[in-house]
Amino acid sequence: MNPVAQRQTLRWVELVYGRRPGLDDPAEAYHEASKVSPTQIARQIEGARRLEASPDLQLSSARAVKRRGATGTALPPPRRPGATLWEAICERRSGRAFGDDAIGRDELSALLQAGYSVTGALESPASGLALPLRAVPSGGALYPLELYVAAPRVEGLEPGLYHFDPLRTCLETLSADLTAEELAALSTYPEIVAGCGALVLVAAIFGRTRFKYGLRGYRFALLEAGHVGQNLVLTATALGLAAVPLGGFYDRRTDEFLGLDGVNESALYTVAIGRELR
Repeated sequence: MNPVAQRQTLRWVELVYGRRPGLDDPAEAYHEASKVSPTQIARQIEGARRLEASPDLQLSSARAVKRRGATGTALPPPRRPGATLWEAICERRSGRAFGDDAIGRDELSALLQAGYSVTGALESPASGLALPLRAVPSGGALYPLELYVAAPRVEGLEPGLYHFDPLRTCLETLSADLTAEELAALSTYPEIVAGCGALVLVAAIFGRTRFKYGLRGYRFALLEAGHVGQNLVLTATALGLAAVPLGGFYDRRTDEFLGLDGVNESALYTVAIGRELR
């Protein structure tokens, strides 16, 4: 392979940045390293064999949720919007300005449950365990993501940081002290997140998927975060709320805010949601 002619980023990166990418460009190196090929598939699915042979791993993967022993507050039944899926798809627009009114707890419940809640179960033929299934597709049903909510203005919730437990349908209180300035400092769009009613932060525990899928597992975590983000914005649209997905955030600050180490666990995506500004 010609190392120059086959570079995927060569033509456009030079136009954008004024120089060619290095031969050790990390984005391209990762993309190449995480490709699946017939000659390497046996090595690449070694984790699947370990999972099949280990009852402990099977049990752990069926309980994919992080718990910190914090106080849990049950979410109310979700407010179910009357809009059809097709209406939500056609009407969805990114809303970057929010009104002062709070989001209802039943609306937050609808958003989180549409985003990542348990929607059913499937019995595993190998282990006989009931495997919880969630609102989005997940590679191997391993569910590597964790959802957090920074809630400046949600009815019935103190301004603070919360963690969504989809197996118990509750919010764990991580911090009952949150200011708009603290939230704004996390984002490259401070004016947007400072005005939202709730900021949903999607993080990943990479080991949950990488132990089975290796380097490919990182791709799967990113794809899954996109599935969650789409469910959130479509649900917001159906509820008459404004929402915008934001990939622009300061990674280290956000990980520290969530109490993550930034290596084994890290933030991937944020979605700002609030009342429409009228």
